Amino acid sequence: MQYMIDSDILIYWINGNHRIDKKIKEETAIGSKIVVSIITACELYFGAFNSVAKEKNNKLLDNLFKDIEIIQTNQEVAKNFGKLKAILKKKGKLINDADILIASIAMTNNCVLVTNNIKHFKQIEGLKIENWFL
Repeated sequence: MQYMIDSDILIYWINGNHRIDKKIKEETAIGSKIVVSIITACELYFGAFNSVAKEKNNKLLDNLFKDIEIIQTNQEVAKNFGKLKAILKKKGKLINDADILIASIAMTNNCVLVTNNIKHFKQIEGLKIENWFL
């Protein structure tokens, strides 16, 4: 199984949430892969550069991303993004572009998206979602 961790869950984990740490250790022990999207990496680096402890937080992320693969975008992701956004618009349930792009990356790469932001992502049909915070 491949799990794509969203920004909120990564932040909880970095801040020492034991439930998330335990789940990540359990999943990696059975061979599951933990990844993040390039969008999540961008959001976290923004937070680091915007923080008081810029140097410390950037170093923490640099070290984290040595062990966790960052999944990039490509043409297939772009196509899925366009399709998903059009579907959401027709339903009158648009969410922000960053979340649609994260979902597109997860779906294209056959990942389960791990997030605490179920409200936005549940609008996307076919997206596999889990919440490790609860």
